[in-house]
Amino acid sequence: MPPSLVTGPITSEFQAEFEAQTHATLRRRFLWFAGLLGGFHALSLARAIYLFAAAEVDPSADPTAPTPLRHVTLAALTVLVYSAAAAVQWFVKALHGESLLRLTYLVVLLDGLLVLTAKWSGVPASLGLLGILLTHLLASCFLPWTPRQSLQPLVPLVLIDIALTLAISKEPLADRFIDAALTPLIGLPGLFVCWLRFTRSLESHQLRFLQRRYGEVKRELVDARRLHESLFPKPIPFGPLRFRYLYEPMRQIGGDYLYAVESPSPSGRGKRLNVALIDVTGHGIAAALTVNRLCGELERLFAESPDISPGDLLQSINRYVSLTLSTHSIYATALCCRIDPVKDTLEYANAGHPPAFLRGSDGTVEELPSTALILGAIPDCDFEHGMTTHKFAAGDSLIAYTDGAIEARGKDRRMLGVLGLRNLIATGRAHLEGGWPRTILTSLEQFRHGTPEDDTLLVEISRPVGERPSGTWSFKEDASTPRAFVIRDDTISLKP
Repeated sequence: MPPSLVTGPITSEFQAEFEAQTHATLRRRFLWFAGLLGGFHALSLARAIYLFAAAEVDPSADPTAPTPLRHVTLAALTVLVYSAAAAVQWFVKALHGESLLRLTYLVVLLDGLLVLTAKWSGVPASLGLLGILLTHLLASCFLPWTPRQSLQPLVPLVLIDIALTLAISKEPLADRFIDAALTPLIGLPGLFVCWLRFTRSLESHQLRFLQRRYGEVKRELVDARRLHESLFPKPIPFGPLRFRYLYEPMRQIGGDYLYAVESPSPSGRGKRLNVALIDVTGHGIAAALTVNRLCGELERLFAESPDISPGDLLQSINRYVSLTLSTHSIYATALCCRIDPVKDTLEYANAGHPPAFLRGSDGTVEELPSTALILGAIPDCDFEHGMTTHKFAAGDSLIAYTDGAIEARGKDRRMLGVLGLRNLIATGRAHLEGGWPRTILTSLEQFRHGTPEDDTLLVEISRPVGERPSGTWSFKEDASTPRAFVIRDDTISLKP
């Protein structure tokens, strides 16, 4: 297949399919081509035989002049060429591909040679170059040739005719050169037809190929998204710590990732929640593949050190990114936090991630800015995580997100920004069921003009008022009798 006639990238799979389709079409249409021209020349042979039988021998005629017998002989040879070609193609089942293509060249070439023989031997009713033009044009209409392939049998015929014209023609020398110069024009109609049919066939096959591959890729992306989202943690809808999130990738899958795992509190009462929110550079499949690697690294770190602090976790992730991903110009931002509802503390470390928001029970909003550089930007020996601790009491909420939330653009093409999101959290109210992730996502959909330009992941960790971690405490059942109860795993029992 000539690369110059192909627009856009073409894969080896596409080329193999296109060639297989072309060869199948060639095998089917060559029989029609051989049958049609073979039948036409059979009629011409019958006419030549009739004229030969009806001709009267003139004793005074020039013995060197062409006779009807020569016409019969050439017509019979032409019929024989097409009949033999059709028989070979029909009975030789192994004839396909390049072998069949060469057979088409040979048939058109032999037909042209017989036409030239009739022309230069003075056979009556010879079409000459017009016969070659018609045969080549019909071959170009029937056979799925490329423009280059259509020239294969034509070039030798043109060169032979030019040579004979210059050598043995009885016309003046100037007329010979004019005829020789015009001879190549007989191939233009067939060449144009081949170019037109080939380009249309190629475009049609490209469209079908891309449609089929698009369907396959779409199905694969659906499966990939299902597997990708299975790596995300399960929400925690009940208990002293509630955890929920919403994920809206720009494409089927993206580079945002959320990891969460509970670990026992050192006091033995309740559990701490460890959360890592990561945003990998890039979008789509490449970013999702990077996320899969980071997921495995996070699982390894927590399996080896369940009590790892957010700062040490950030330090370890930076080491992994700088050693394995930064060499491929892949970096990431991350927010790592740990909440202990027994101690009422929030520990966090932020590596170049957008600031999270700590919303108090009284409606105040505090930013938790970045404490370290983006992951992978500097080696482990120079990295400082800068972990800090904040109070996290009942009624407080931690709201984190990826940059798709603050990069949403309105009708004026201005981004929402950190300030706009902070004002939304300060003045808005959390959705009754979906919490702040649902509230923010709904507001973004109303604010955004056009399609999302980045992946968006919204996370909320909250401490509802009235919920206490598993443990023991006393309260008054009535005004006079103190009673002690134990709450473990959401089960209340009287302390013995």
